[in-house]
Amino acid sequence: MIKTIVLIPHYNNLGCLKKTLGSIKHAHGIDVLIVDDGSDELETPDLERLNDSLNQNVLLEIIKLNENKGISYALNHGLEHILKVKKHQFIARIDCGDVCVDDRFEVQENFLEQNKNIDIVGSWVRWLDESGKQVFCKKPPTTHNKIRRQMSIRCSLIHPSTMYRLSVVEDVGKYPDKYQAAEDYAYFFNIANKAKTANIPSFLTSVEFNEKGISQSRRKEQSKSKLRIIFDYSPLNFHFLYGVPYNLLLMSLSATTIMKIKTKIFSS
Repeated sequence: MIKTIVLIPHYNNLGCLKKTLGSIKHAHGIDVLIVDDGSDELETPDLERLNDSLNQNVLLEIIKLNENKGISYALNHGLEHILKVKKHQFIARIDCGDVCVDDRFEVQENFLEQNKNIDIVGSWVRWLDESGKQVFCKKPPTTHNKIRRQMSIRCSLIHPSTMYRLSVVEDVGKYPDKYQAAEDYAYFFNIANKAKTANIPSFLTSVEFNEKGISQSRRKEQSKSKLRIIFDYSPLNFHFLYGVPYNLLLMSLSATTIMKIKTKIFSS
């Protein structure tokens, strides 16, 4: 029985999608659902174009949207499909261009099976440049209480590293669409307030550092969304009182300055 389905939104990034698919492995079988968000004809994925990128025991399904509506819409369309099929226990996330270690999904499956009280699990993550060199890395807290407290400052569940139970989606619902460029932060903050969370203290996923990615190209918009999320989801405590000025400060800094800080603080 296949336990996990990997949800991947895609838009005009076929080369990076192939790279990501090539890193997805499982000894016993895993499903992958790609939701194409209205890509151009030459960049639209299909089984023929992607077949050579698939490893053994990986089954692929592709949903093609007629027009580009954004990542939140694509993710929620994928979740609706997964809920309708209701075949899997777990939903895992990874984005185009990101890669994972060979046994990532088995490690996370085993963790959730051994820790029935945990509903979502992430991991430590490396950010790599185009040559594969580490730019910086992040080691978010591993226990629920620490994760929940730190959510008032920054998202402590790194989106492409996560695996969560199907039951969480049934209980919490889909990604909110009112927090532009930060839908994952709001979604996971909501989950952390209602369910148990964890991070595995190991680098299971590596994220592609892209200066044109959402976190860079839409940084101002994302920062404003993060502040709204903190006000909407955080309890009034020390971490809230720290998180608000901290994120206001980040909004005032240039992308270059923030990158220098990240590479210095999160270098190992």
